[in-house]
Amino acid sequence: MNQEKQRPRPPLLIAQIGFVHTVMRKECDKIFREHDFPLEMDQLPVLLSLYYSGGASQQEIYSKLLRDKASVNRTVAFLAKKGILTTTPDSADRRKTRVELTAAGKKLAQKANVIIEKYDEKLASAFTAEEKREWHRLMQILIEGNPFPSLQIPI
Repeated sequence: MNQEKQRPRPPLLIAQIGFVHTVMRKECDKIFREHDFPLEMDQLPVLLSLYYSGGASQQEIYSKLLRDKASVNRTVAFLAKKGILTTTPDSADRRKTRVELTAAGKKLAQKANVIIEKYDEKLASAFTAEEKREWHRLMQILIEGNPFPSLQIPI
């Protein structure tokens, strides 16, 4: 009997998380385009991080978002050029730059937040109350446990 060689498969958990991320990002991108939102999806985390925090240094932004410094610097420069945020040298440490939303930036972030809240409600409606609690618990295990940087995998 000719046995067909089995193809390798991606690790299930990583594949599922990656797929969910891709699907959600595409759906969010579609929703934001439908609302004539002027920013790209990769710029939204910076905008919303500032909206939720009330302002931060660029270092705080890239540390919180787990993004590289150059990516955050490019996004900050772009948003500043568009009048969405302002940057000022930190009064205590001139090496740091304080980043805050302008009035136009706050209005744009508020619009983005409303869109995301509605999408979040739509996603959450697919789960029962118990499933939501379990989802939150499982995500907290991954987030708080932060296994990624220190993960040692024997080969």
